[in-house]
Amino acid sequence: MPRARSIAAVLGLASLTASGLSACGGDDDVPAVQPPSPTEVEGVAALELEPVDQLVRASLSLRGIRPSTAELDAVAADPAVLQGLVDGWVQEDAFAEVVKDLHAEQFLLRNDTTFQLPVTGVLGIRGYNQAHVYTSTTEAPLELVAEVVTADRPYGEILTVDYTLADAVVADVYGLPYDPVAGGWQRTHWVDGRPQSGLLSDSQMWRRHVSNAANFHRGRANFVSKTFLCEDIGGRDVFVGGGVDISDELEVAHAVSNDPGCVACHSVLDPLAAFWWGYKEQLQRGAILEAYDQDCEWDWSQGDPPRGAYRVEHWCYPLKFYDVEEAEGWETWGLKGPGFFGQPAGDVRDLGWMIREDPRFATCTARTVFGYLAQVPLDEVPESVVTDLRDVFVDSDQSFRELAKAAVMHPAFRTVDPGDEAVPSVGLLSLRPEAWTRTVEDLTGFQWLANEDQADCGADPNTCWGPVDLASSDLFGFRSMFGGIDATTVTHPIHTPTATKLMALQRMSEEAAGFVVMTDFGQPASGRKLLTLVEPSTTDEAAVREQLVALHRRVLTLDVAADGPEVDATYALWASARQRADAAEGWRVVISALLQDPRMVLY
Repeated sequence: MPRARSIAAVLGLASLTASGLSACGGDDDVPAVQPPSPTEVEGVAALELEPVDQLVRASLSLRGIRPSTAELDAVAADPAVLQGLVDGWVQEDAFAEVVKDLHAEQFLLRNDTTFQLPVTGVLGIRGYNQAHVYTSTTEAPLELVAEVVTADRPYGEILTVDYTLADAVVADVYGLPYDPVAGGWQRTHWVDGRPQSGLLSDSQMWRRHVSNAANFHRGRANFVSKTFLCEDIGGRDVFVGGGVDISDELEVAHAVSNDPGCVACHSVLDPLAAFWWGYKEQLQRGAILEAYDQDCEWDWSQGDPPRGAYRVEHWCYPLKFYDVEEAEGWETWGLKGPGFFGQPAGDVRDLGWMIREDPRFATCTARTVFGYLAQVPLDEVPESVVTDLRDVFVDSDQSFRELAKAAVMHPAFRTVDPGDEAVPSVGLLSLRPEAWTRTVEDLTGFQWLANEDQADCGADPNTCWGPVDLASSDLFGFRSMFGGIDATTVTHPIHTPTATKLMALQRMSEEAAGFVVMTDFGQPASGRKLLTLVEPSTTDEAAVREQLVALHRRVLTLDVAADGPEVDATYALWASARQRADAAEGWRVVISALLQDPRMVLY
């Protein structure tokens, strides 16, 4: 059995705190703790994390926050307590937020840099702004997933339930039944005749994943296959000879059914794509604005509409994204009818169950969850790990909770850099933007919000976003700089240190430190977040060192001695800043340094 190792040992650092001090303006004479030479950490085999570091990794992975001091004390006293803590964490609201984060990245939904549905018509009458429309439409599919997961129902229900979730905004956008008195997210149903099967029928999913021109919904089909089965049909190697006029839609439609080089993929892809005939290829902002310019009525002096199903009134709220008359449009082009890898089917209700019962769904889900939590590409997740987690998923009747718990408790998740391919492991993990902002808020109470808009959005609510979380926005904030994705041009997160990540980290840390010092010293010690042992007037070295010990434990989950090198370094930093300004400035600089420490962002 590999011996347990701490994060500090894995990194080869005697102390991590000193590495963050230079970013906070410390004097040159601040003592620094040097890491050992590389030869001192070479040749290490499997490195199993110590119980406390396993606690930190599991908590940040499942909740996006660091463990409390009480949880730290419990695991330090008895490592077996960790399993019980994990059992409880997956029932918390914080876990539901992580579930939504995972699926937002998987489905590429949170894309605030693209053109959003405009605030006009009934949306303008209701007084919504652009943030309301963006957030509600984007989060609707994620709320459905979270509902299934938090109720611990079989995960496959996300593809088979006969309802959708909507809040007041989504209900107005698509004309869904909704009780305004009850408010919040409610179960409701599509009223345009579409077959209802969870995410497979969701307008936001197919508004985000469009079908272009003569693509005939193949992009949507491949998205479903790749996302839920880990089967990338579009990535298959095929040879297609020349001679096909790709500008002729009919000739292309004939070729994909008859040309041997095309049939290899399209015999599977086209029947899968046939499920989405009836949905508009795209639902764009410009078309909606143009429709309102025409008072939502076609100008018959221009002749018949280009396509009967694309009438102008479809583009006014409530939007008509699905048309029953178009549901069998594949016949017009001589394409194959709905089917699932050789099995004929009726509509997406059949498809949802076919996917849910396909062995590839369980395997792909296990791979996806571990890949997200362990921050490794899906094709690099060890097969032995996939097998273990798939079995847990299947045996628990597709419980996403049990799968997530098994992932963070798997030996591979608790083993770092073994230097042996036979020992599955993951490397050091880096806080995602979502986890970083939740961690900072949990520690300091600080939210990195910007609000340049007035309370009244005035004549143009389309440019009014209200308060914006800068850590989770790309349009106004720094999500991609933190290593996240904008879901459009940046579709894969970055989990390694980058210059932009460090810049954003420094700025947010400084803001959060200033906020918590101000708010903590503005209330009694019993209600404070971090500075519970000192006052603004405290200058006694012993008292200051006692508070520094507590800060190391709460912020970095690190037990240090009051006379140890870590506290020596942070005390010198505090004293230097106090000398330049006052004690409050000393605490601001120290907390900012701790928030930037590698132990804070790597786990």
